[in-house]
Amino acid sequence: MRRVQSRCGVSVNARGVSRRGVITWTPAGAVERPRALQVRLQRSYPGRVRAGAPVPTRTMSTEEVRQNLRFFTEASTRGRPVESVVFSGVGAASRDDLRELCDFARERGVRRITLHAGVEDLEGLDAGRVPVDALVLPLQAGESGSNLAAGARVLARAREIGLATVANTELAGSALAVLPGAARVAQANGAGGITFTYPFPVDGGSASMAPPPARALAALRAVVPGLAAAGLRVAIRGLPACLLAELAGHGGKTGNRWYVDADHQAEKALLFFPDVVRFHKVDDCRFCARNESCDGWFANYLRRPGFGRLQPLEA
Repeated sequence: MRRVQSRCGVSVNARGVSRRGVITWTPAGAVERPRALQVRLQRSYPGRVRAGAPVPTRTMSTEEVRQNLRFFTEASTRGRPVESVVFSGVGAASRDDLRELCDFARERGVRRITLHAGVEDLEGLDAGRVPVDALVLPLQAGESGSNLAAGARVLARAREIGLATVANTELAGSALAVLPGAARVAQANGAGGITFTYPFPVDGGSASMAPPPARALAALRAVVPGLAAAGLRVAIRGLPACLLAELAGHGGKTGNRWYVDADHQAEKALLFFPDVVRFHKVDDCRFCARNESCDGWFANYLRRPGFGRLQPLEA
């Protein structure tokens, strides 16, 4: 079989099969087909960290979710079967069919199921009734209010029953001054890790929340060392390694996944990269010591005065 070299440096044969699996060609070049699937069960998801996904026109039915789980767990020319599934959307935790869907996914070979809860879910969320392997919870405090008390309750309950949890805090400008509060809640109530996510430039609203990276870095410096020392896994997403300075080790490459909602199912599913989110790198990034472990950044922010630029780091 004739072999060709893809734009991403993966050796592939003429059918598009790499030594590590199947790749697909996109407007951004060759992308290896992921082993993860995100299913947005519900139409509403206002409390999430916005990444640019389209807003679906409706909620998915039980049968639609089952059909997509079946589709993405079958090995075929579409690619490798998925091994992990993320369920998201406000109200997903309280769906009557959640346990059924989780059982069906596991029967199909899915090894890990994660639920992304929204801010609106926290008040009534009972971690003991969520049949998943991991729970991602928003911890946010800022001008629009705080969900820290509700988040603390859910984290503490999850710790009691041994459910793995990750807190997620968006680095919006209004939240930077109160970042220590979110950090304390995560640490005191047994979160296994915490992810700090810089706002993605998906529209005027989200983009306007983004503070200059130097401000975000100053706030992170005040909390990250203590969290890491306490044993929490700390991840920083949405900022490139060169702008994270000494915290670059907490950055990393974001894993790709299929993205399904009511309007994008099966063959019409989106790839999170580059259909939902598209990072940007400059030519100098090729010479960076962290090039292989860094997503790059967003072209929109690179054009903003005072937001910095991409520059290679030495080993």
